Order: sequence, then C-alpha cells, then structure tokens
Amino acid sequence: MPGTPRPPREVLARIDAYMKQGGTILFDTRDALAITNPRSGEVSPATATLRDILSSLDLPELETVPRDHVLTKSFYILREFPGRFTSGTLWVETLPANDEEQADRPARAGDGVTPILITSNDLAGAWAISSDGQPMLPLTPGEPRQREFAFRVGVNIVMYVLTGNYKADQVHVPALLERLGQ
Repeated sequence: MPGTPRPPREVLARIDAYMKQGGTILFDTRDALAITNPRSGEVSPATATLRDILSSLDLPELETVPRDHVLTKSFYILREFPGRFTSGTLWVETLPANDEEQADRPARAGDGVTPILITSNDLAGAWAISSDGQPMLPLTPGEPRQREFAFRVGVNIVMYVLTGNYKADQVHVPALLERLGQ
C-alpha cells in the first residue's frame, strides 16, 4: 500500500536471510489499474513504496515470467497470471544462462525457485470468498473464467514453491523410463 512504513532493519535482514536460504515471498501491490501507460516507465505509488522497502535488500535481477518458465506449467498450463485484474505483470528472478552466473546470484534459490514474486493483479482479492461462498470483490474486466484462472495461478505458485523446478526436467522422462526398462 502507498505510504506503508519501511520495516525495521532487523526485519529486512530476516527477510533477506529467508530468501537467501531458499524461501520465496510474494508481493502483490494490487495496483494494476493505477498505471495507465506501462511502457512509459510510470510507476504507481504502491510500486514506488515497495521499491523503497526492497531497495535495501540483496535481491536478484527480475524479469517478467518467460513463456517457458516452470510457473507456466507447474500444475496448470498458463499463459497469463490474472487476479482481480488482468493488466499487471508477474515478475520473477531472472535465471542465469549458465552455472557460473548462478554462483554469483545475490539470493540463492533452492531448486531454481525464485526468492521473490511481484505482481499487481490482486491475487488474494480474486480468491476472497465470504462466509456464504460468494466472491467478496468484483473482477476487472470480469471475464467469465477470470476468477477460476486466478485460483489456477495460486495453485501453480504453491506447486512451484513446494516442488521447485522438477517440471523443467520433465523433458527427460522418456529417457529415464527407457533406462528403467519401462
């Protein structure tokens, strides 16, 4: 949220240590609609606040989720990562091209899992259900299956964080089965 105070230095140090030891944190600025021209480099107040808070951490370089990233196939096959909004982007650690570059990464993720995920699509808002089973917040633009896909995004994130990059190795399954005589 805009204007959120910066956590104390000790808290930021614990967050930094958590990510370096293989933990993953998801930040959702919930402000996808606040940016009218994403190509202009304009940032919303919520994004500016998050940048300020994260500026003292030793974070890896980030990129938008590549088309072949494990997050796109950890359980469901996804091309986009909608929440209440669909216009935002999901950011993950830029994976190094080779093992030498991986040794120099500031935050070492376990099993190739990014230590940080950042979106602006308000995932939790799309997941929020009242006690009577009805959605608590409206969707924008409100496509018929948008809420279902928001839940799929959540499932993929959880599967990715819990299982690592095992899906990236699925290409080797035929050779493994052949070796096992099956």
